Amino acid sequence: MPKRNAATVTALGQSSAYSRTCPHTNIKNSLACSTDHSYEYQGKGIIAEVFGKYGKQAKEYPLPHTASEVRAILRGGFRMGKTSRAIDVANIDTTDRQSKHDAIKEAFEILRHSNEMSSILLPQKDDLPSALPIFEYTDAGVLMEEEIQFNFFEPRYRFLAQEALSRDGTFILGQKHSSSLVKIVEHMFLPNGNIAVRCIGGPRIKVLRREKVNVGEDNVLAQATKFDIESDDFDEESQQNLFAMRLRFLELMKCVYPKTNITSMGLPPIDPERFSFWALRFTLSQSDPASRQRWLACLSTNMRLQHVIEFFESFQEVLNSDPKDES
Repeated sequence: MPKRNAATVTALGQSSAYSRTCPHTNIKNSLACSTDHSYEYQGKGIIAEVFGKYGKQAKEYPLPHTASEVRAILRGGFRMGKTSRAIDVANIDTTDRQSKHDAIKEAFEILRHSNEMSSILLPQKDDLPSALPIFEYTDAGVLMEEEIQFNFFEPRYRFLAQEALSRDGTFILGQKHSSSLVKIVEHMFLPNGNIAVRCIGGPRIKVLRREKVNVGEDNVLAQATKFDIESDDFDEESQQNLFAMRLRFLELMKCVYPKTNITSMGLPPIDPERFSFWALRFTLSQSDPASRQRWLACLSTNMRLQHVIEFFESFQEVLNSDPKDES
């Protein structure tokens, strides 16, 4: 059995399923996969997934399909308190200073969180360090937006953590079939010398050149000195089909999950590629890193979306089946 390099404490992802009767008799026929939306996602506006945990507060808004709808939710975030009580910052009685202070504080918490998530999920290659240390770990498969925790105890990986923390917190999680950019968002130096970190998964990384660096006696750390941010390729025509598949999957989800469970993973991304990984989090088990790594290595958004759609169609059939038919 290979030596474990770190202890994976948690990786957030799965939600429990709710039995719910779908209002459509046949989801395939009744769902209108229209493509008449003005989709504004590529390099424009605000992306839905940067809301992260604050996406759960958007209960009164429909799931967003355009950048303008995402902006509407962000504006709403400035009027939402922790108790889901509407707070209009501009119109609060100035005598109620504490309420106004709390409302403004939470509004800027949302902004800070959104900015941090944007740097994790949509990093600019030129803003990343020229060399990134690699944590070789095959017992996990972290998707974008997922949280994962490690306890670094090997000297070379304690060095990795310190090196990452001295810069922007990023390093590469090297998995069996793929690699991902992850960013440390919280850390703790433990009394025994170990370093505990909480990380958020970012985009896939293609390592083009790696080198080995001596970081102490008999300790060698791999680092990527040339890399690209990896993404799927699809043309404009297939892009419209992918948007239709996105809509179809969301309709299937509404038949199975209450909205609060859907947004428990954050707001669904508008971009089809990032959406496909968001959707996979509802179908993949944390105890199956091999499947997670295979899907991370897959360069077809269409294949990932087709997989999650078929998964939920099968699940829906089970929920809607009549027990009498089986007897």
